[in-house]
Amino acid sequence: MADHATTLESVAPQQILSGAERKPRSSENAIVLVVVLASAAVSWWHIRSATIWYDEAITLLTTSGHTLPDWSLGMQLFKPSANLVRIVRDLYYYDVHPPLYFCVLALWRVLFGGSLEVARSLSALFSLGTLLLLYRYAIALNMRWPVLPVVLYAVSAACLRYAYNARPYAMATFLIVLTLYLADRASGWTGVAAAACVATHYFAALIVGPIVLIEAMRYWRTNRPWGVWACCSFALLCAPLLILVRRHITARPHQYPSFGIFRKELYALLFTSVRGSIPASNKWGGIPLAGARQILLVAALFAVIGALYALRRRQFTVSCSYVAFLSGFLLLAAITNKSIMLMPGDYYLGIAAPLFAVLMAYGATALPLVSPLLATILILGIVTSTAIPMWCPPDYRAMVAGMRSECEHCTVLVGFGYAGSIPACVLYELKGGAKMYVLKVQDLPEEVVQKISPGRVYFIPANEPRTVEVEQKLLRSFPFEERPGGYFKLDTLEPEAIPVTTDRMIATGK
Repeated sequence: MADHATTLESVAPQQILSGAERKPRSSENAIVLVVVLASAAVSWWHIRSATIWYDEAITLLTTSGHTLPDWSLGMQLFKPSANLVRIVRDLYYYDVHPPLYFCVLALWRVLFGGSLEVARSLSALFSLGTLLLLYRYAIALNMRWPVLPVVLYAVSAACLRYAYNARPYAMATFLIVLTLYLADRASGWTGVAAAACVATHYFAALIVGPIVLIEAMRYWRTNRPWGVWACCSFALLCAPLLILVRRHITARPHQYPSFGIFRKELYALLFTSVRGSIPASNKWGGIPLAGARQILLVAALFAVIGALYALRRRQFTVSCSYVAFLSGFLLLAAITNKSIMLMPGDYYLGIAAPLFAVLMAYGATALPLVSPLLATILILGIVTSTAIPMWCPPDYRAMVAGMRSECEHCTVLVGFGYAGSIPACVLYELKGGAKMYVLKVQDLPEEVVQKISPGRVYFIPANEPRTVEVEQKLLRSFPFEERPGGYFKLDTLEPEAIPVTTDRMIATGK
């Protein structure tokens, strides 16, 4: 810590708060290198092995300029497009996300290829960059163990899942940490990084906004021009996004409907925010003398103690920004009448996981004798980790493999699903190897048979209101065999009236 006799006017704020930045030891650099390489290896394995899921299909369609898909184009629907104007326009009319990630990904796919693996690799690079930036930031804070936040975030559910998910979250998290790092150094690029973060995901505004404001206040007496510039540049660069926000704020009114009882919504907020910040494991409940809630409580206590420890050291940014993020998220859910209990909360709130990692690291620093407990939680979580996509969708890759093992070129019928996401997933995994027909609301079973080749066909239901009726009629009209994984084999050569109820259909889980 800086000498207490030193005045605020004669020393830079970062020196007052955390002392002169020390050089990292070679052993610490080695640990970070191992963590980054291990994260890269795990990410690459998931990038190649995990099936596509709904939101990733929407990402590929959007960055190909086919937000409204024409199924007759087949695999051409996924051909990358560099038409950024069209992508921004489609996001304005048909989506609820800001455009920066989709524009960057569109150019990335044009340069390196249109596959899902290429799209996911961009997220992996952002996740690895986040780990390196987090290390530099921890060093700037003069933390006792600057590698600890890196390790904590690297094994978190959010980091693992974002790294192989073709969605904006990995990029948003990278820009959050970049904003933290630049603000701590009073860089003139702070406002630009923060605005880019908001242009990547709206929820990030609930973090980077407080970061810019708190750091501007911290530097107010010693570097007021920087504070003014950071706030003004951030506000000016975010202003054009208000055009999209005005439309997107009221979009999808039926998604996660109705903010519930306040204490239950608050509990869901806190529970899922912690769950996304520790290893993803479905084995927590099987640990002797422990359970999922107890494990999450221990992690939360370390973070709370870490926040108090940071505040005592007069390091306000991480603690206050994290509280502001949770408060803002709760307020936003209430204003828009969305239920946090119905959301995949750890998916959304995971963008603040790096801040939570810093707070847990501070907690371990404040309580070194108890830190082995935190290490035990991490080890158990890593050993039993289940880093699967947040939505836990059907395994379309396994479905297609099962179909092809029986009939290489049989027609596949698919329910429409939201924005065509389900048939897009199926089409991508088919790779053009079989004919696919997407059911329409007005389709009748006999008309469907006339449009395809009669015989053995496979059917993947969407079980969504728009096509659920025609899907039930289809199953009532032909003999079917339910296959493992959530699809059906139909024999359209032998029409037969077979009663079917919705409980015989396999829900997609969306």
